Formats: sequence, structure tokens, C-alpha cells
Amino acid sequence: MKAVIMCGGVGSRLRPLTENVPKPLIKLMNVPILEMLLRRLSDAGIEDIYLSLGYKAQDIIAFCEHKKFGARLHYCEEEKPLGTAGGVKNCLKECNDSVLVLSGDNIFTLDVNEAEKYHRASGADATVVGIEVPDPREYGVILKDAQGNILSFQEKPTWENAESFLINTGIYLLNGNILDMIPEGRAYDFSVDLFPRILQRKLKFMCYHMHGMWGDIGEFEAYRALSADMLDSFTDVFPYSGKLYTEDTEDAHGNRIFAPCLFGKNGTFGKNNRFGPGLVIGSGFEIGDGCSLKGSVIGDRVRIESHTDVTGAVIDDDAAVGANCGIEENTVLGYGSRIGRFSRILSERKIWPGRRIPPESVVSCDMFYETPQHIQSDSFGMSGAVFSQFSLGDAARIGQALASVKGMQRIGVGSDISGVSGVYRAVCCAGIRSCGVLCYDFEEIFQAQAYFYGAYCSLDAFVFISLSDATIRFSFYGKGGAPVDDKTARAVNNRFRFSSFEFAQPGATKEMLRMNLLSTAYTSIMRRLLDADIAKGVFRVECENPLIVDLMREFLEKAGVREAPGGIQFLINETGTDMYCIENEKFYSSDRIKAVLCELEFAGGKDLIVPEDAPDFIEECARRYGRTALRLIENADVGPVGEEALLESIWNFDAVLLCVKLMGVLAQAGISLAELTSLQQDFSIRKRVFELSSPPSKVRSLIEKTGAKKKDRSDVYYSLSTAKGTAKLRQLGNGSRVKILVQAADTEAAKELSVDILSKIRLADIDNNIKK
Repeated sequence: MKAVIMCGGVGSRLRPLTENVPKPLIKLMNVPILEMLLRRLSDAGIEDIYLSLGYKAQDIIAFCEHKKFGARLHYCEEEKPLGTAGGVKNCLKECNDSVLVLSGDNIFTLDVNEAEKYHRASGADATVVGIEVPDPREYGVILKDAQGNILSFQEKPTWENAESFLINTGIYLLNGNILDMIPEGRAYDFSVDLFPRILQRKLKFMCYHMHGMWGDIGEFEAYRALSADMLDSFTDVFPYSGKLYTEDTEDAHGNRIFAPCLFGKNGTFGKNNRFGPGLVIGSGFEIGDGCSLKGSVIGDRVRIESHTDVTGAVIDDDAAVGANCGIEENTVLGYGSRIGRFSRILSERKIWPGRRIPPESVVSCDMFYETPQHIQSDSFGMSGAVFSQFSLGDAARIGQALASVKGMQRIGVGSDISGVSGVYRAVCCAGIRSCGVLCYDFEEIFQAQAYFYGAYCSLDAFVFISLSDATIRFSFYGKGGAPVDDKTARAVNNRFRFSSFEFAQPGATKEMLRMNLLSTAYTSIMRRLLDADIAKGVFRVECENPLIVDLMREFLEKAGVREAPGGIQFLINETGTDMYCIENEKFYSSDRIKAVLCELEFAGGKDLIVPEDAPDFIEECARRYGRTALRLIENADVGPVGEEALLESIWNFDAVLLCVKLMGVLAQAGISLAELTSLQQDFSIRKRVFELSSPPSKVRSLIEKTGAKKKDRSDVYYSLSTAKGTAKLRQLGNGSRVKILVQAADTEAAKELSVDILSKIRLADIDNNIKK
């Protein structure tokens, strides 16, 4: 058996540590991860180990040349990025033996020889090593049968649609025929390219379910957690360097050490210090008096002066922290950084290598890009307090993050009428352009128009910026105006969080296209939807957004419609995403109006795209007329949606266009709204999003305790039918929020069912936290 270790990644999520060293040389228990891997493979009898190199390749080669391992090491540098599978092919063009593939940032207790025995005995062409984890969202999930045959994969699923907690560890065993399937000299990935081909060809594809310990250091929380886990339970399995304390200790100078702790060689500390638990500190350290250090990973030659507290932090080599400082949880201090005395580094801040923080500072932002991270992000966008938390620099970074997502070429940006939103919009546009992506500036619009302009201009993404109660909000829309999918939203969040951008080469910055004159295209859609003479109608439109009011008044005036008491009153919300009508003092919701208009369209031979909260019977209605209703669910991958198809259905997503559509239908039919809606059954829909106190991993079980179940494993909603009506519950992909949609015959029944469901899930939530 030969082995290939993939060591070429940049490690952007571990910056600033990886500014100084490549990810495989980051230390666990004072020993580089790569050294642990090489010793483990060498001890297993593997004689030839290939290192696939890219970022800081010479650093890795220099490290290996100064160590002695039992195996022969082969260094294979990539001239250009080749992807995971392409990197393996670059190391081994062909092989008649089994090939073990693993990542340079993983650590494990797997017996590789036992895994190879399983691989050979099963007759597999390829074997993926899997392990169960409590949170599968950041991994590829393996779906297999009882015999271990791999059926499919789920890439980074959301909580609501994760089918398994068995994840892909990135450890593979491959036969030579699998290597032959990997093309030479071009980017090729295991999960995206190779594994789908193996499944398509119906080759023997197996999963070896490992037990024991496996972990990666993909980001800092995982790094600290893995360090603590190894220190607590695996010091007899993995090598470590320094003096290990497995029992609580107190010396004659009042220094108390709470196990487990690991101290590197040649270090000194003063008196009355408190160390641990969960502390790893490298060699050559200097600690003053009265310090408290716990739950942290501290590098070599670090100096910490007296009366300083460090909790749950990562401190790189040669850093220095002055007296009376506080270093809070999830803080990272880069190589050679300097923190002045009486300073406080707030949680989740990152200090880049060599950065000097003046005495008596309170650091609330990353000290390199100098942008605050107190930004609330979810699967639909980002928000934060204007200027104080969400800076203009963050607006540029959002543009850079979105433009750096694979496949982005044309991005639209619009904002509401506030001047502050306009400033943020201009900076976001600059960020998009800096990454060489074409930027469309739509200036001042209302939010619902993002759907229209995204589809009309065939954009890859759209950002709408709005201000409310001193909070700035960036809302994301996906390809062609459709709701953003979870993969794109997560990619934007991760690139923003870890400052992972792909900037344009000098001279390759694209122009910015100003789209303020495209409003004529929107009004042309309004005229097309009208499709009738409504000059004799009496309509009145009310809205708090002056853009919508002015647009509707101008349009109705040109159509010869008089605005007067009586007739139908349209009340549109400020974003243009919802409305309701009043006729003869009777209330009609937008859901009711959309439903009856959809049925008329189906009867007229049209297919439609409808929002996720459309009534349940919409699909049944479409089938009755031999048509199709595609339901667009936010953050769900529903496949490509044609811009033309969305434009035909745009009134389902835009309340202004819905009003115009309704006016035209009523005028053409010559009937009242009451007469129009009488053709269809009554119903009422209630919508609610609420937060649970339980962790995200428990939300699915809480939803199931209401009696709701998925009809199909691909569904994002759990459904429940009762005598009062139907309910659908969905865990929103980024945490403990739950969305509930209740549909009943009337408002009272919908309200009662909504209260019943909320009571059940909240009681289960409370019970779960009591047990915890």
C-alpha cells in the first residue's frame, strides 16, 4: 500500500496562523500534525508516502528533510491548483497497489491496515472511511446500505435535510483503475467530479465505518476542541512534546496547575499563577506572576506578563502579551504580535502577524483588515448596527466575498431610499469590482424588485441593502432572481468570515453598469400584466415607501384611473413583498389573491413558479389543468430556474405587480373581487419564524415531537395534518430558528392550530433544556 497526503491547501479559515506556516505544520500537543501523520503511516509499514504540495511547499519540504521517518518521502508540487483528486494523480500517475489518500489537516486513531483489509475483502474499487459526528453541516454526509455500499452523498447539508450523521473523513482507499479515471494536468475533485462518476459507472464503492477518534483543524473552534480532546483522552495514542500534567498540582510558589495541561521545554513562570485545565503551551515560554491561562493553545517562545488572563485563545509563536491584559475566548494572536499592557482583546478577534496593539486598548475588530465581526449572519443575508458594528469596510468585504464565489460573473446591487443604504451600496459595488466581476448598480429600488431585475438581467446574484432602526441589512438573492440557495449563502458567509477573496489582476477590474434607466423595463412588465382597459376602475394604493407610491400613482394616472374613496383599496408593505386588499370593508390577503390568479393562469394553459409559502393545493390545481407549479424554496437547491419562466410568474413575488395583475383581471372580467374569489375555496395561512433555546442538532427531534414528518427525504419541510388544518415546519439552515406555515379553512382555525404547534415545540424545547 502506498499513501498520498494532501498538503497543498492555503488554510484561509485558519488565518492568521497560516500566514506564517502551512496548515500541515500547525501543532497539536506541541507536535506538527504532519509529523503525527508521517509517524503513524510509517509505523503501519507504509514504505512510500507522497506529499501533494502547493501553498508554502518549501516550508514543508524543509521540515521533512530535518526529520527522519521510516518511509520514503516523495514531494510533488503543483504548478497550478489541481483539486483534491488532481493532486493525487499528480503524485501517482498509475499504481498496481492500493493507494491510501488522506488530508494533511486531519488526525485519527484509524488502523489503516485494518481499513485496507476491509477494502480488499469487500472487493471495492474505492472505499471511503466514515465516522459519525454530532454536527454534519460542514462535512459531506455518506448515505450507504446495510452492507456498506455507498448510495450517494450529501454535501454540507442543512439540519433539516441531513439524512445521516455519518460523514466523509477525507480518508480514501483507491485501486489503480480509479486512478485511471482521474485526468492529468487539470483540476479534478473527489466529491464533485470523481465520486459521481464512480456511482454512475456502478463500480464497487464501499464505506468503512471507523470508530474511535477523528478530527480536523478546519477552523479555530475545531482546532481548540481537537487539542483539548487529544490532551484529555489521547496522550497515550499520539506523540507529544513537553511535560504532561494528568493530576492537579500546586507548587511552593502558589502556582496551581489543573489537569490536563502540557508545558513545553525550557519555559519559566513566576508565582501565584493558575494554569489549566485544557492548556497546551510550547517551549521557551515566559509567564509572569498572577496569570490565569486555561483552555488555550499557546506556541513557542511566547511571553505573557503578570496578572494577565487568557481564556480559550490561540497564541502563535513569538507573540508577547503585556501585564494586566485580558484575552477572551476564540481570540487568535498571530506570529510575533504584541499586545500592550492593560489591553483587552474581545472574543473572536484576530490579530495578524507582527501587529502591535497600543497599551490600554480595547480591540473589537480584526487587526489586519480592521473590520468588526459583530455582524449577524444567516442563510438569507447579514445585518448589524450601522457604522458601529457593520462598517463600510464590511460592505466592501461582502461584495468581495460574493464576487469570489465560484461561477459569479454578473452581480446586481440595489438599496432602499435611505442615504445610508446608498453609501453602503456604493462601497459594496467597489468590492465586487475589485474581484473582477461585472457589477450592475440599480441604485434606489424597493426590495421586491430584486426578483424582477435579477431575472430580467440574467444575474448570478443580487444584493439588496436596507436600513431599519439603525440596523443595516444585506439580503441575498440567487441566480436569475430566484431565492438564494444554501450552498451560495454559506459560501458567501465563509468567504466573508475568513476573508477568503479572489482579487482581479491589475487592469482586469470590470466596469460598473448604472441601471437607473432600466425602470422603464419594470413599467413595461406592469403594462403587460394589466392587459385590459381599467380607466373606469376606482383603485386606491397606500404604502409607506414613497418609491412605490410614486410609481403606482404615475402608472395609474397614465392608465386614466382616478384615485377616489370607494372601490378597491390596496395596502402594500414597505418592501413591496406583501399586500392585502379591502373591498366593501372585507379583507383579502395576498395569499388568497395569488391562489385565485394562479388557478386562472393554469386554466389558461400556463405553467407557474410560486413562492414556498403558497397554499398546499396549488400543485393539485396545476395538475388538474395539466400544468406545472414549481415551488421556489429559499436556501433549497431546486435546480435551474429559467429567467423567462420567473418573469412570467413575477407577480407571485412582487406585491406591486400583483396589484396590477389583479386590476387587469378584474377589469377584463368585469367582476368584483368578491365575485372573483368566490370561485375558489376559502383558506387562511399563518406564517411565523421563532427561535428555540436548544442547540441546532436537537431541533429536528423537537420538530418531530409535534408529530410532523417528512413525506420524502428530500423535503425541507416536516408536515402535519389535523382536523383543524395542515402545518409545515422547517428548521432554517443556520441554527435554532424554525419556520412554521399553517393553513386552515378560516382564520380562527389557522390561529388555533398555530398556537397548538408552537406550544408543543416550545414545551419540548423546555423539556430538552431541563434534561440537559
